Amino acid sequence: MAQPMLTLRQLNRATLARQGLIEPLARVPVARLVERIGSLQAQHPNWPPLALQSRLPAGAPLVDLSRARVRRSVVRASLMRMTVHVVSAADFWPMSTLTLPFRWEQWRVMYKRDPVSSPLGRRIRLAYPAALAALRERPLAIHEIESVLAAEVGRVTIPPNRCLWRHFSGGVALVQVPYPEEAYGRARYAPAADWLGDPDPTAANRVGAADLLARRYLAAFGPASVEDLAAYVGRGRWLSRWRQAVGGAADDLIRFSDEAGRTLVDLPDAPRPDGDTPAPPRLLARWDSLLLAYGTAHRARVLHAAHQSTVITRNADVLPTFLVDGMVAGIWLPLQEGEGTPRLELRPFGRLSAANRDALEAEGRRLLPVLGRGAFSRYPGTD
Repeated sequence: MAQPMLTLRQLNRATLARQGLIEPLARVPVARLVERIGSLQAQHPNWPPLALQSRLPAGAPLVDLSRARVRRSVVRASLMRMTVHVVSAADFWPMSTLTLPFRWEQWRVMYKRDPVSSPLGRRIRLAYPAALAALRERPLAIHEIESVLAAEVGRVTIPPNRCLWRHFSGGVALVQVPYPEEAYGRARYAPAADWLGDPDPTAANRVGAADLLARRYLAAFGPASVEDLAAYVGRGRWLSRWRQAVGGAADDLIRFSDEAGRTLVDLPDAPRPDGDTPAPPRLLARWDSLLLAYGTAHRARVLHAAHQSTVITRNADVLPTFLVDGMVAGIWLPLQEGEGTPRLELRPFGRLSAANRDALEAEGRRLLPVLGRGAFSRYPGTD
């Protein structure tokens, strides 16, 4: 039996509907909001609140993501694609279970040694207790953790290049702890087991964790292919694991094809509105997860290939963008001049109608108050 085909426009509307970018999401606790949209890519701590607020109705109270982090209902940590994300506390352990091994794999490739069985790997592992004891005294920055490890490990003959940190962060699940001076590149860490408690057996089991993450992904970004799911998590060569997770849920999933003939899977009750459903102009945050949730060659449901190199720069920055009729139609920059009112600068890829410009500027007035001062700066490739 042939699989029903979904056009690119239908895929666009399905994803936007799940992301709260057609009809805004209902206001629920912050952790539930984060789960609804999958995750918030969060290299810069000032931007995730805007990503959340953009999916809520006009007039909704401002999201207090900092308070949610302090209350530990959400956490900021390095997870999918080995980049920083904000996720719910409930989702952290399954995501960490699946992504932590990538870090030791990276260490093995970078330093051409096995992180467990090599002499250096064993020496670093013996230094873990000292680092964990120091972290239980207070959250530490990367260089402070490295100093504790170095005092235990002794002389390392290979170029350090954060060798000790990379090993430790591959062997111990860590979260970034909120503190008043937190800023881009200035994280402090605590062991996740101390911050959140130990994982339950399902979250610590890779099969159960993969099933949960696959369903969370489809609920937020589906319909999608198994390859898209692997790209979202970060390692395509682990494709067999995702095929197994999707295969194990076969009775609960439905299948489609796209215009390229790829097989897509989805949750049966997830929204799939008609391709002609109106999609209002929207602002997306810097590093918005919507733009990174699919394989590089399959982002066209929201980002035309011709604009990818403009939006996603050579140093892997992802600029703030705006949507018109559901598609990325330009980038925008937040501007702050002295003590004046923040404003946005729109840089469309083509003609922008007066009505769409007015709608986007209204969105800017609504969303810019969410941004911290650290977000008002220029961006690579925009000058």
